[in-house]
Amino acid sequence: MTRNHSTDGTRDAEAAPALPAWLPHTLFAAVTLWLFRDFVFSSAMLYGGDTEAMGYMARAFYAEELARGNFPGWNPLLVGGTPFLAALSGGDSLYPPSLLLLLLMEPYRALGWKLVLHVFLAGVGVYGWTRTLGVSRAAATVAGLGYLVGPFLVTLVFPGHDGKLFVTALTPFLFWAVEVWFRDGSGPAWAGIAAAVAMVTLTTHFQMAYFLFGAAGAYAVFRTVQGIREGKREAGPDGDVPRGVPKAPPAGAVRRRTTPAPRRFVLFLAAAVTGVGVAGVQFLPALQYIGEFSRRTATTTEATPEANRAYAASWSMHPEEALSTLVLPEFAGNDAGTSGWTSGTYWGRNFFKTNHEYLGLGLLLLAVLAFLGGPRPGLRWFLAGLGAVAFLYTLGTHTPVWPLFYALLPGVKLFRAPSMAIFLAGFSLATLAALGVDRFLAWVRDPGTPDGARGLRVLWIGAGALGAVFLLAGSGQLTALWTAVVHSGVERPEALQAAQPFLARGAFLALLVALVPPLLLTGGRRGMLAPRAVVAVLACLVAVDGARISGAFIDTRDFEAFHRTSPNIDVLLARQGSEPPFRVLDLSEPQMGQGVRAAMQGLEVASGHHPNDLARYRELTGMVGSGMPENLLRSPGLMAMLNVRYIIWPVRRFGAPEGLEPVSATRFANGEVYEAVYRVEDLPRARLVAQAEVVPDADAVARLLDPGFPGGTVVTVPEPVPVTLGGGVPEGSVSWVVRQTDRQELTVTTDRTSLLVIADNWYPAWRAIVDGVEAPVLRVNHTLRGIPVEAGTHTVVLTFRSSHVRNGLVVSGLSGLVVLGVLGASLARRRAPAA
Repeated sequence: MTRNHSTDGTRDAEAAPALPAWLPHTLFAAVTLWLFRDFVFSSAMLYGGDTEAMGYMARAFYAEELARGNFPGWNPLLVGGTPFLAALSGGDSLYPPSLLLLLLMEPYRALGWKLVLHVFLAGVGVYGWTRTLGVSRAAATVAGLGYLVGPFLVTLVFPGHDGKLFVTALTPFLFWAVEVWFRDGSGPAWAGIAAAVAMVTLTTHFQMAYFLFGAAGAYAVFRTVQGIREGKREAGPDGDVPRGVPKAPPAGAVRRRTTPAPRRFVLFLAAAVTGVGVAGVQFLPALQYIGEFSRRTATTTEATPEANRAYAASWSMHPEEALSTLVLPEFAGNDAGTSGWTSGTYWGRNFFKTNHEYLGLGLLLLAVLAFLGGPRPGLRWFLAGLGAVAFLYTLGTHTPVWPLFYALLPGVKLFRAPSMAIFLAGFSLATLAALGVDRFLAWVRDPGTPDGARGLRVLWIGAGALGAVFLLAGSGQLTALWTAVVHSGVERPEALQAAQPFLARGAFLALLVALVPPLLLTGGRRGMLAPRAVVAVLACLVAVDGARISGAFIDTRDFEAFHRTSPNIDVLLARQGSEPPFRVLDLSEPQMGQGVRAAMQGLEVASGHHPNDLARYRELTGMVGSGMPENLLRSPGLMAMLNVRYIIWPVRRFGAPEGLEPVSATRFANGEVYEAVYRVEDLPRARLVAQAEVVPDADAVARLLDPGFPGGTVVTVPEPVPVTLGGGVPEGSVSWVVRQTDRQELTVTTDRTSLLVIADNWYPAWRAIVDGVEAPVLRVNHTLRGIPVEAGTHTVVLTFRSSHVRNGLVVSGLSGLVVLGVLGASLARRRAPAA
């Protein structure tokens, strides 16, 4: 993107002291490295809740497949298997920075470094975006620092919400490209929009992408309206035509009042669509999967209106979190830490809290100054509106904003956690703070301006308000008033009590933050501080204000301890190498059916955590939310049908199961069994069945759970099979020849027409070839695969071939050619000699 900066904001920017060009990015890098020093300067693993829950396992599987020269279409390790791209099993698997880092280093280090990289890029993006708006290098540096250390960004590291962090970091880059496009209409800016949209889409966090694309679209509309108004105002016969507006026609011609703004808006939309097209190989398969196969349909498209609304409104912010976000970050408490104010102090209304939406009081105070005079008032009010709407949206049903969006905007009903929109408030605040810093510096240079006196009064009023908060918090009256007026039914009174000692300290620190700007402005106006010293103090203020909160959410773990196998897992791995294929039902603590540690070691697990697994498998196993697979626990027959041969059982919690002898066990020092592995009766992963019972999907689970259902000799099908089965119990054999991620080959011998039943999830991308001829892959037992075979001996080959992935790849290729064509044409025009 162009480095030329708009002249609209230079009136204030001229007051700023000159900084060397190398300083901002060097400062961003230094602060980022300091924040993540325990990870960067060690061999440790950067902790993330979702990283341990599934993130590492999925990336390690992906890296192993890539090392074998295979891009996986299927992930067989969890919940009966899921498509890799469509179900987002690898998350950001095609996102270029993530893929590159995964190819260069160990997966656990790559997972950490991509977060570090994006925190740094967040500062770079805000710097570039605000410079394009015409702010000074000093102001852009302060804003970039404030955004870089912002808890609404950095604390996403602790829960392992990498997709959210990526989109937050990419936000200023998209706005940067949009601004340059509407200002200059250049080919690189158009390509920049497409590239930014593609990158955001490839993060695979589609909810955050939805919010960002909506905000960028609103900004494009704003710039279009601005362009039309400027064109009409300045397109008179003798008026000066602004840059970007076509010049006057020759003398004697009829003058048309035109502006490129509407045309650029249309081309902006084309760039955005092209960007999604570039990511088509990821977007199209996921779109089809989420709409038809994902378990998310149970809470969205297939839910009752009441259930869907409750789901969509869940994990919003609440009033006490709003106060934490704006002024006093310790107020609502947190559950992320092991000690201090982040440990067991969250008394809010969500289930738990392991990140923080704090925007930064220092940035907030500087942003207010942007409205005390200065250029580009329209931009300031747009940013204020964007930030306010985003902030009110995060509060869910507490304000009319979220219900209005829920009722009117398509797609909102598919999402939950309105609190995710807070990044748009943080972005708006950082941008306004940059404009506010230039106002601040203008008042320092020219202390006699009335705006400067007003600004000083505003800052002292803010400090006074924070003083009142400090007095209330220190006396214990703040929470007393809050619980009496705002939230009387506190669900966690013990957490509120634990939070009390930290509130007075937090309020005191907030008061210090609020006192710095008015004292600094007073000293600067009186000539006691040089402008560069003023900039240095402001930069330190926003950095320390954000980092004191963000730092508490950055933690490391010993990777070897995290990855180490248990004796029980070692026994199962040994058996996996010597026995026919089997699954493990892992009920070990603390995940209780949602764990992925066994899968991380290469064992195929019948349950486990997957945020986007197949709805039919989840329904069959009886998993609800993050609960246990209840149907498997109460139906040995169902476990057998799903090829569950071993159970990792928490003996300490539930006692030893009756009638089973442990294969292996782990014990406490006193000899008491903590956890044990038990062998249960299972059916082979691949077997022959010659009887099928037609059962509608609505009744299939109940039929399969019926103790009288003969699961060893009969399968259920949703509609009649296309062959006449031989009936009875077939005589024959099934042997595995090849069992790979995306390809399976078996030799099958049967004395009658049968179904080859494979206890892996059915999905339409699986294709079967029997003796060189394509055969149907039927859905049996609600979610498994069945392939018809005639009497005799056959070679059966199954391969994963997704038409949606193939079509998406074509769309990505064509869209990428369009972007490259636009860039190439633009460069060619620039190099062409002048006529």
